[in-house]
Amino acid sequence: MAEVQKIGFLGAGLMGFGMAKCLLESGVEVKVLQHRNPEPIIKLTKMGAGLVTRPKDVLLDTDGLVSCLPNAEIVDEVAEILAPEFKTGMFWIDTTTSKPETSKRIADCLRENGAIFADAPVTGGPVQAVEGQLASLVGCNQEDYHLVVSIIGVYSNVMRRFGGVGSGNIAKLLNNLVSQGMTILLADAFLCAERKGIDRQALYDVMSAGSVRSYTLEKIIKPYLSGDYDGSKFTIENSLKDLRYVNELMVENLPGHADLSEYLAHRLAKQVEQGRGNSFVSNLLMQDYILRS
Repeated sequence: MAEVQKIGFLGAGLMGFGMAKCLLESGVEVKVLQHRNPEPIIKLTKMGAGLVTRPKDVLLDTDGLVSCLPNAEIVDEVAEILAPEFKTGMFWIDTTTSKPETSKRIADCLRENGAIFADAPVTGGPVQAVEGQLASLVGCNQEDYHLVVSIIGVYSNVMRRFGGVGSGNIAKLLNNLVSQGMTILLADAFLCAERKGIDRQALYDVMSAGSVRSYTLEKIIKPYLSGDYDGSKFTIENSLKDLRYVNELMVENLPGHADLSEYLAHRLAKQVEQGRGNSFVSNLLMQDYILRS
């Protein structure tokens, strides 16, 4: 990565840790912002990452920024602080599962300073992040894609550009509509099987051999059969956020087809109301997580 030598990183949490680790191992100097969870930050600083405590400082003496933040609202808050700090030739690659309109607004702002913005959310989990095996869904100007790939290619083995800024966000939201919808359907199916005394291993075996076969089935149900409900390291609250974003997208573009996305979001909102937002979404397989009226 000769073009980029120094990168600031915001959001070195469950997913961001692995991404920042891969960047460090590629020979890039990485500067990280103190995170609410200190463990990944401590590990990264032991690997050689620089540490700052103020968001503005993460851009000092860097070529640009990579961010992995909880939601579009926080991306907006960060942009208010950092956008004026970007100089000509700098970049911001945001891997947050965010809103396309947020990315477009920030891109317009950075362009005024001669800087580049790309939305590049990822699929995969913490293990894939550490191993550099994520898939990145990119929205950026065609002329900026080479630079973006030179950075995200360090932690991704699949990279696709979907169009201009914001298109990566749209593709990721559509991906999550399917994956989180499947998670809820699988949880319902196996909870019902458990209630009716159906052999759950046998049900998994036939699903694995037929049209239901998928990474989601394997990731969530295989551990569950051994008593592990944490197959998906993704919280119910984050899943709800994604489904709300994608429901806005469906209402705007396919209003007659938004009933399902709205219902899925409603199901997870009920879980959050009952105090389960910080649990992993695969915990929906637990009998205790059957919704109370």
